[in-house]
Amino acid sequence: MRRSHIAAVLLIAGVPLAGCGSSSAPTATNAAGGITIPAEAGHVHGFASTRAGGIVIGTHGGLYALARGGALEPVGEPADYMGLAALPSGVLLSSGHPAPGSDEPNPLGLRRSSDGGASWTRIDAVPRDDYHVIESGGGRVYAVGSDGAVYAGAAPTTMAAVGMAPAGLIDLAVHPAQAGTLIAATQSGLSRSGDSGRTWTPVGDALGLLSWASPDALFMVDEQGQVSVSSDGAQSWSPRGTIGAPPAALLASSPSDLVAADHDGRIRSSADGGRTWS
Repeated sequence: MRRSHIAAVLLIAGVPLAGCGSSSAPTATNAAGGITIPAEAGHVHGFASTRAGGIVIGTHGGLYALARGGALEPVGEPADYMGLAALPSGVLLSSGHPAPGSDEPNPLGLRRSSDGGASWTRIDAVPRDDYHVIESGGGRVYAVGSDGAVYAGAAPTTMAAVGMAPAGLIDLAVHPAQAGTLIAATQSGLSRSGDSGRTWTPVGDALGLLSWASPDALFMVDEQGQVSVSSDGAQSWSPRGTIGAPPAALLASSPSDLVAADHDGRIRSSADGGRTWS
């Protein structure tokens, strides 16, 4: 669900409130084919789902919760959220850089929040690093360090180094039911691991961002914005629709509901498995 090295959300009716409303909250700009994050947010790095079904957005200028009506409510400190993920418990994980003028160390390391991002606690189980890739699934949590080291564990506090990610890592998708099954997107194609990232096997030359919504629905958006889905763990792909631009972030919260951002900060959503976007 992270930002791309290749090349917040259009509100869907019925999406629950993701953050408390505020008359001073920055409002996303309505644009053709989506909404655009406010200028102070910079650009989108990633998305995470809340237990209530809402969305939080990690940007260069802070964390935002999407509220009804399209308001983006700032949450917590205006740090640079390079990595962002949510656990089934509702705990958020993040990594990145402190806000300008902050006395926090840089990088921030891997951190956790149990209050929707209002406050954060560093996770000491892994080195203080800049973790651009943070994912969870199959009962395990994963983070990839700046040197490519893969850390994994049943919980953030039990994570340990298990191996190295493939060279040129762009994104990582975790099987939602099979512990230890991963698909890595790299600058040269896709690789698969069945042992939590200890070893990898190439599975194709596709290039894009990934999000694994269900065992039979692994989504990818390529460098042109074309969305595809795989029902067999990246062995084959079926085209869906297009987001209309190179992607910066992708999240499939279910086989039907997807959200994507481009590099201009424009965010689009799909309620039909990526076939159409608005």
